[in-house]
Amino acid sequence: MTSGTTPGGELPAAATSGTAAAALAVPPWFRAVVWDSLLGALCLLLPIPLVDDMLLARMRRRMVERVAARWQVTLSPAQLALLAGGSRRSFGRFLLKAAIYPVKELLRKVLYFLAIKDAVDTFSLLFHQGYLLHAALSRGALGRSGPADDAWVAATAAAVHGALAATDTRPLQRLLLGVLRNSRQLLRATVRWLASRLGGRRDAAPAVTALADEGATRQQLGSPEAEQLLDRLLLALWGERGYLDHLDAELARRLWF
Repeated sequence: MTSGTTPGGELPAAATSGTAAAALAVPPWFRAVVWDSLLGALCLLLPIPLVDDMLLARMRRRMVERVAARWQVTLSPAQLALLAGGSRRSFGRFLLKAAIYPVKELLRKVLYFLAIKDAVDTFSLLFHQGYLLHAALSRGALGRSGPADDAWVAATAAAVHGALAATDTRPLQRLLLGVLRNSRQLLRATVRWLASRLGGRRDAAPAVTALADEGATRQQLGSPEAEQLLDRLLLALWGERGYLDHLDAELARRLWF
């Protein structure tokens, strides 16, 4: 915690205004990737055992769709699944989560720590995939418009996933954890807002898609806390130029052209 934070770990109003102003300088495509990553991570903090996993899978596909659409590239369902990657969470993991859900109040502090760690891991995965995919498409990996070639999609997926596998993501995860620790009140308020927007529905995919589009295209999300949390993450991640340059270099080594 810096000397400018308040006792609850939050920044004062003046610092919050400065953060929001600085976040406007971040490129729109980067904002979209960070927002999709945050939304996917927050799904893991929802108090519904099954819905969070379904929403996470939806967010992974939606991120790929958004990045491809930016370059007017059309993907088939199979190509979309390949670029989005497989399921990160097993059925056994879901059963464990469902089993401990009834006693969550007894284990609240332990579960909260584990949930935050899981959310950071998920944010990291989504962010790296989105950033690397955008970097690949900006280099013309799938052409500039129209349907994508299967061979090019397979090669691009291999390059993206290979670059991620070769990268030590722990520094970025520590950065994310630090931002969330210093934004506890914002995080809790954002999760409550997300839960209220989804309304506890099991068919929440349309609402998640709408939220993803809102965060990528509008500054006003309808939640001041969500906006502040997004702005903090934008500045923290965009400022890691050395790390981002390393990702670009790892990807460039694996592209075939």
